[in-house]
Amino acid sequence: MYQTIPMSSDVELQLQDVQVWGIKLELHSDEGKISRLNFAEDWQNLHELWKGKSKGNVAQDSKIVAYQRFYDLLGLNHKKTPPSVQNLIQRFLIKEQLERIPLIHPIVDAVNVAALKKLIPLGVFDADCVTEGLRLMRSSGGEDFQPLGSSAPEALDPGILVLADEEKVLSRFCYRDSEAQKITEQTRRIWLLGCQVPGITPEDVHQALDEAQVQLQRGFKLVIV
Repeated sequence: MYQTIPMSSDVELQLQDVQVWGIKLELHSDEGKISRLNFAEDWQNLHELWKGKSKGNVAQDSKIVAYQRFYDLLGLNHKKTPPSVQNLIQRFLIKEQLERIPLIHPIVDAVNVAALKKLIPLGVFDADCVTEGLRLMRSSGGEDFQPLGSSAPEALDPGILVLADEEKVLSRFCYRDSEAQKITEQTRRIWLLGCQVPGITPEDVHQALDEAQVQLQRGFKLVIV
């Protein structure tokens, strides 16, 4: 059901026991159903699980530790920039009151809830903004990359781990996505992605991807492309 995303030979050699799993889905919507789709209650339930815990408690979870070690392998400072699931929990869920719910778009919200439930970072791209040749590779240097939320592109240094298609860089892998393939109101097809790292099994990632589809089915009918 899930396919592995190819890696360049040098990345495959360095990142042994790392695998990116993905599935391309077409979303068929009932507009009335989508308009009622709301994940506020899910965030409230997640808050009940985590409130009162310290950042240290969160950082010691075995799945989160696995992704911290992966960040270390990539040369990223996981204390300064923690893995996405850890970051969401520490920013929003450990406080005594759930002061703000980071709702973005029903598709993104569904994937975020699934990632938090399974403690596996997940990504979602607009598939119509992605060409063929999706792969994990190292930047050559000089590639344009416009980080999500940024108004202008930047030139990448050489040797950065990126997810790219035949035309462009889609993300600084596990660190920051691009504006190029962000989810919008026009999104009708998606790439749903999860990364397996040492200490995380393929089943862990597949279950998180399954959960994301369960959450998406609250507002969409899903068809594998």
